[in-house]
Formats: sequence, structure tokens, C-alpha cells
Amino acid sequence: MVLCGFVFAVAVLLWLLGRKKLPENQVKMLLVLSAMAVLGLMAGAAEEAGGTLQEEGTLPRNGAGEGAYEENLQLDAGDLLDKYDYTVTVPEQVLTVAEERKLLEQAKAEIEAEFLGENKSFSEVQKKVVVREAYQGELVEAEWEFDKAEIVDYNGEIIGEELPEEGILVQAAVELTCGMSGCCYEFLFLVKPPVLSEREQLLKEISDYLTAQVARPGEKKLALPQNIGGKTLQWSEKKEHLPEKILALGFAIAAAIPLIGVSKRQEAKKKREEQLLIEYPDMVSKLALLMGAGMTLFGAWKKIASEYEIKRKNHSVLERISCEEMLYTCHEVEGGIGEGRAYERFGERCGVARYRKLGNTLSQNLRKGNRGLLDLLESEVDDAFEERKSIARKYGEEAGTKLLFPMMIMLVMIMVLLLVPAILAFQV
Repeated sequence: MVLCGFVFAVAVLLWLLGRKKLPENQVKMLLVLSAMAVLGLMAGAAEEAGGTLQEEGTLPRNGAGEGAYEENLQLDAGDLLDKYDYTVTVPEQVLTVAEERKLLEQAKAEIEAEFLGENKSFSEVQKKVVVREAYQGELVEAEWEFDKAEIVDYNGEIIGEELPEEGILVQAAVELTCGMSGCCYEFLFLVKPPVLSEREQLLKEISDYLTAQVARPGEKKLALPQNIGGKTLQWSEKKEHLPEKILALGFAIAAAIPLIGVSKRQEAKKKREEQLLIEYPDMVSKLALLMGAGMTLFGAWKKIASEYEIKRKNHSVLERISCEEMLYTCHEVEGGIGEGRAYERFGERCGVARYRKLGNTLSQNLRKGNRGLLDLLESEVDDAFEERKSIARKYGEEAGTKLLFPMMIMLVMIMVLLLVPAILAFQV
């Protein structure tokens, strides 16, 4: 949260000082960072307020019938555990609602089906057995007891260390309670001891301590152990680090803003070039037609630009990039720029190879004379229209590709509509 507050303060200060001087992209980056920092501060405040671990090392239990909940904590235990993720299941308070005895028999069958877990049989129990505190959808409560508690703990973990290879027979007894009804179910199984490390032993003892408190009726809080096996336990809320994550997202979005601007400019440039290529054949054909009628090059050029300007003022034609550039060229010539240089600048502004070639061709023919210019323009018209046909074919292919996926979806839907009734009729 401190980092979020610092970033917010710096971002707001920079925005206030440089909002009139900084480029638009940098201003947007500062606004995004400040917004994400505020969200991080809010998330941190919510995370602090939502904690349930109290100072005396207790967790509140829900009332009867409200259900249990899990609390993710971090555990420190000297040099054995450092910020260890430990999930504590906080049970609800003891229920007093009566249940049917039939559920007890169903609970017995459920125990028989799952007790072995990953073990092969009751005569070869080498791994943890499955014991639960409730069965039949939490309707039947179970309290387990093993006659050799030094071999199998309350969770079904094998904790014996000095058992013979042939194993030891252990009797399990589970007290099933369903409301005011109850029964005891007993059976035998052969176990072999696992070897636990010091770390595993500590975790087991912690689990035993918590399990022992579950059976205490009327307890509104679950007390967490503070010292086990000579090890001091330090419990703390597990942090999700939401402020830092939100702030990191803000940095990522802020860094992406310039890239989005570059992408938009590239897309706009591509669309402009495509539009210029589409307009090129009409422009060149008009020039060739007017010059064939006896007009000079600049006269034909100015006539095309003037007619376009009048139509644009009357809103009778859409904006055409090539005509806008031709109109700009007319203003340059009238402003004193040489006609040949104006045509060259026209090609440079358009930025497309065909326009640059046209501008250079017109400029060169002005120096050499207009002889042969009309033939060049007519040849250029033929090439331009062929290129326009290829562009149209390309757009058609792209449109067909875009329609392919919707067409496949429609085909699947039609097949379903045809096949499902046929299959249902066949089954009947």
C-alpha cells in the first residue's frame, strides 16, 4: 500500500506540473498510473479490513447451520517454517438438528468405500487412510478413534516409526452422530509406519491440535497453537498482494499506451495508402482525357482540383485524398513554387510509389516538353486499372476468408438441426 500511495502522489504531481507541456501519450500514462494506484490503495484497505485472525490467535466460528469456512494463513516456526501457506478449516458451531437414522447406514457404506484411499486392501495399509469429520453431505458427523493412537492419528496419517515389517493390526472405531441418533462402527486393518521428517512431524502436531478443538461444543472461536514441540509458532494473515498486482497492471497499461498510438498511426497510414491506390486510376484517366482534349498539364490539373473543391463545398462528394493533394499543389504553384517541383512534392506527400513515379514523370516532361506525355499517361491508366482489379480481387479473397468461420458455424448448426431429430426418431 505504501508503494501505491507513493506512485499516486508522484503521478498526480507530475500531471499537475506538466499537463500542458507533456505529450498526450505521457499524460494518459500518468492518469492510468494514478487510477491504478488508487485501486491498489482501495484493495489494500479492503484486504486489511477483511482479515479474521485476531490478536489473541483465534479465528471466529460461524453459528450453527451457517457452515464452515477456510482461512488461508501464513505460518512461521523458527527455522523449520518460514511464511508457510497453511489452510485452516474453521468449523461451524455444534449442530442440534435431528436427522434420520437411515443416513447412519449410508454413512457406513460411504466409509467402507473410501476408507482405504490409495491402499490396496485392509491387509496392506501403507498410505494415509481416508477419515472425515462428516459424511453424507455434512449431515452425519463422525468422530474417529484408533486403538493404537501412536500408529494412526486422528487424520488417518501413519505416524508409527518402529513397527515390524509384517505390520501391526489396528482397530478403528468411528462414532457416527446424526442429530439425536448415533451408532459406533468398528473394523480392523493392518498398517505399516511411514517415516516423517521433523517438518512433517511439526505440521502433524499442529493438525492434531486443531482437530482436537473441533469436537468442543459451544466454542465460538478456534484457538491456534502458539507453541508446539518447543517451537514458537507465529501466525499471520496470508497477503494476496492485490495493491502491488493492480499497480503492476497499471504500469503495463501505461507502457502499452504509446504502442497503441503507434499501431493506430500505422493502421491509418495503411488505410490512406489503400485509398490512394483506389483513387489513382480515376485521377490519371481524367488527366489523360483533359490533355487529350487539348488542355495543358497544369490546366487539366487545376480543373480537376477546382471541380473537386466546388463539390466538397456543396457536400456532394466524399473527401478524396488524391484530390486534396492536387488542390494543395495548385496553391503551391500559385504561391510561387515551380510547377515541376510542385509535382515532385505532390508525389512525396502522397508517399505511394505510383504517385511518386507520376510526380517525377510530370516534372521531367515539363523540362523536356509535353511531347509523348499523353502516351505515357494513357499507358499509366491501363496499368493503374489492372492494379485496381488485382486490389479488388484481394479484397474479395479477404472478405471470403472472414466469412469462412461464420459459414462453418452455420454448417454445424444445420447439421445439428438435421441429425438430432433423425437420431431421436431412430432411438424411438
